[in-house]
Amino acid sequence: MKSLNDRYVESHSNAHETFADLIFCALVVLVLFVMMLAVEVSQRVRKRIQAVPEIAEVKDVVRMSAEEIAELSKKLKQQELELNVLRDKMLKQSAALNGEQRFTGAREPAIFCIAYDYLAGRFYFVAAKDLEHADRARSGESTLEFLVRKRTELQLLATRARLSQRGYTKEEAIRLYGAFSKYRQINPDDDGYSISEEQIGVSYHTQLCAMVAGEDSISDGEEAMVVNEIREVYDNHGPVRDDMYPIVQVTVDEKNETVEVNGVVLRPFEFRDILLSLGGRGAMIDLLELNGAAPEWLREKVLVPAGYIGNVPKLP
Repeated sequence: MKSLNDRYVESHSNAHETFADLIFCALVVLVLFVMMLAVEVSQRVRKRIQAVPEIAEVKDVVRMSAEEIAELSKKLKQQELELNVLRDKMLKQSAALNGEQRFTGAREPAIFCIAYDYLAGRFYFVAAKDLEHADRARSGESTLEFLVRKRTELQLLATRARLSQRGYTKEEAIRLYGAFSKYRQINPDDDGYSISEEQIGVSYHTQLCAMVAGEDSISDGEEAMVVNEIREVYDNHGPVRDDMYPIVQVTVDEKNETVEVNGVVLRPFEFRDILLSLGGRGAMIDLLELNGAAPEWLREKVLVPAGYIGNVPKLP
């Protein structure tokens, strides 16, 4: 008959194996404890490192006096104002570049081409390119051929003015002409060059004025009237500026698709005709009341037809 001890030994091996199992479990527990301790220490060190800059910044602020804090606040506000001014300037330049004529090398004097209907008392802005084409003889063209062609082209200009263009009162013509500033002109000479202050000239054609008025010829009295009326417009020149091109400020009404020039409200084709009547070096346009680029209707109906294409447009 076997004892209970014998039965235990047979089923559970010996006492040495039992003790080894106990030691192995203790080691596993110890390793787990060390690992948990390492993780906890690592997390605390990381939190302490992250908190150091914040404590340092708070200490720095605490060390500043009230006067230093006020001075710092003043500097920050000044920087904010300067940034706002710079932003506004960049927005205006961006808008202007979509409508301004920025080209160099033009040396011709700026000039407006105007016709005056002395019977109705109305002024018309005539396309400078068309008037120059009518007034200049072609190569190989006889005197008679030139005179016939000139009269035909002037008649076309007069008909277009009466039927499709807006006639302006004297007050409106003075306002529109006075909206374009004076400019600086470089005059080369033997010693180098000089710079003079100039205003936009006014070109008119008495024969065209008669045709606009619906007559075939013009009398001496009517011609004197034309000269006096146009002279009065010319005497009301625009503001003085140091730029090399005349500049006109234009307020854009995007909602109504109109522009305002020195108090005169213009529809797109009316403003286009005024720009096309300006010959010589042209003018730069300063577009106002815009937060970005010029609207599509202004580009397509005014700027592009008048030669303001991109940043370096061609003359009309």
